[in-house]
Amino acid sequence: MRAVLLNTGTELLAGDVHDTHLAFIAREIFALGLRIEERRTVGDGAAIGESLRELFSRAEIVFVTGGLGPTSDDITRDVVAKLLGLELRKNAELLASLKERLKARGIKWVSSIAHQAEVPDGAQILPNENGSASGLYLKADINPQIRSPHIFLLPGPPRELQPMFRESGMSILRSIVPGPPRFERRFYKIACVGESLIEEAIGRKVLSIPGVELGYCARPGEVDVRIIGDRAALDQADQFVRSELGDLIFTADDETLEEVLVKLQTDRGAWRGQRTGRAHDGRWRTQTRKIDICACDDRHRRTERRFERKTGGNSLCRARVRRTNKSQEIIFPKRP
Repeated sequence: MRAVLLNTGTELLAGDVHDTHLAFIAREIFALGLRIEERRTVGDGAAIGESLRELFSRAEIVFVTGGLGPTSDDITRDVVAKLLGLELRKNAELLASLKERLKARGIKWVSSIAHQAEVPDGAQILPNENGSASGLYLKADINPQIRSPHIFLLPGPPRELQPMFRESGMSILRSIVPGPPRFERRFYKIACVGESLIEEAIGRKVLSIPGVELGYCARPGEVDVRIIGDRAALDQADQFVRSELGDLIFTADDETLEEVLVKLQTDRGAWRGQRTGRAHDGRWRTQTRKIDICACDDRHRRTERRFERKTGGNSLCRARVRRTNKSQEIIFPKRP
């Protein structure tokens, strides 16, 4: 099913707010075999309706974020209702809940808040336990006279959107997505090797496996390798990736280099005094030494752990973990 994300809000286009919705929603729906095929960001205004009108004709699921609040620039529900030819009606239960919520918090009731209790005919309310703007779900072709996809209207603040999506949105998606997921995804995180070298080592062979999608994401000192496909194809690709990259892979899980190093050294008891040991690949030397850092203020003494991996004289990776009254440093020299 073709899924599209439409973020609304002039604050996003102005650079005042960072979009975190794509990463969150994409991760959540992948488990259902869905992928975001397109993401758009538009300001508060006519662009919302223009984008939705275009997307309705070719998308099967549309996630719309933002514009569900009580102010004049919160127009998402109005735009969607108008496009679909649906009446907005005040939901008595939702209105009572809003009044009770504000009263419990000592917030003065303003008439514009009642707009958040308006629901398009036939829409399902998605409860919001962390804010006043409820979400809405409108099933596909909710108005038989107008072609439309499944539509999820979600609040803009991540602290409201994410619990709502997990608790309400995902259960609806499970009911409308046909069958089990057709593909899986695997990650390999590699430190201190350029993506062009990784591509040279595995690219041609992995892409020769039918049905496998290969991608890279470079970041300072690290490269993420991503493969997507059905399980049988991924098992074949996984075997080749591990045989070629081997010890260069510091994790295949959702964890950072800092977390891997801290876990490694903690498990080996390497935080007490000065010590030389073996790294997880069995070949690289690790060295731990104690360092002192001045107090940040009169009440707390802060120290930090530093991790560096070096090739020659160039430091390529560094991680820091702040601690209290302790500080060590791990150095990964160039492999002999």
